[in-house]
Amino acid sequence: MRGIAVSLFVMVWAVAANAQDALKTATDMGTKWAAAYDAGDAAALAAMFTLDGVFNPPPGTTLKGREAIEKAFAARMKSGWTKETVNTTQAGGSGNMVWATGEYTLHGSGENVGKQTGGRFGWVFVREGDAWQIVMLTATAAPPK
Repeated sequence: MRGIAVSLFVMVWAVAANAQDALKTATDMGTKWAAAYDAGDAAALAAMFTLDGVFNPPPGTTLKGREAIEKAFAARMKSGWTKETVNTTQAGGSGNMVWATGEYTLHGSGENVGKQTGGRFGWVFVREGDAWQIVMLTATAAPPK
């Protein structure tokens, strides 16, 4: 009986440690994302995706591949949405895969100065070599207030 209790403790500890590792990975990716976005570096954002990565931005389009993703971010930044905050709220994973969800806020400049928009996101990462890469990012806009 004692062996079963020890085994259960080890399994629960491993799951908790995995969740903490996933949350750290997702939070680190969010920090890296915001830094690249705030620097206006659409190429760096696109490079965070796998070669065939998918981005589903509001209003529901689907972009596949780094070139399309880079163009979309460059256009967004050019339109005056030049700063982004990312708040990871939950994460999990197994092996070389991590998923996470959270909230994002875009901050305007130029014609959009003082404006904000945002919503929720979910993304999935895989480890490729020593780096985590985004396989899929889906963002939804917050409903109007």
